[in-house]
Amino acid sequence: MSGDLRDERISQHFASAGEALSRARVLLLKPAPQNLDIAACALASAISQINDLRTAWIESPGIEMAAGIAGLRRELDLIAGLLEHAASYHVNLMQCMIEASGADVLPDPRPAQQQYQDA
Repeated sequence: MSGDLRDERISQHFASAGEALSRARVLLLKPAPQNLDIAACALASAISQINDLRTAWIESPGIEMAAGIAGLRRELDLIAGLLEHAASYHVNLMQCMIEASGADVLPDPRPAQQQYQDA
């Protein structure tokens, strides 16, 4: 594959991955069930594009990707922040519901990783 064609494909992968991540981030700001489903599809699309970038880098390790990777990293950091905020919100909501119910709930003694794998 010629260098120009390869560079164009890499640019397209970066653009597609960035657009998918941006779309997922916007949808996560309005976490309705349908938006979450669409965001999951957008994230899957971004993962596919990033995997294609990884393959391109393995095939031509000398190509410059730092700027594109930095842009994707910024989007991923924003998405991670939104997901952490959502998780914290749900933990706090559950705690409030438990306290309001007056139920005597004991914490699960298994490590969190094991709980995740069982779900």
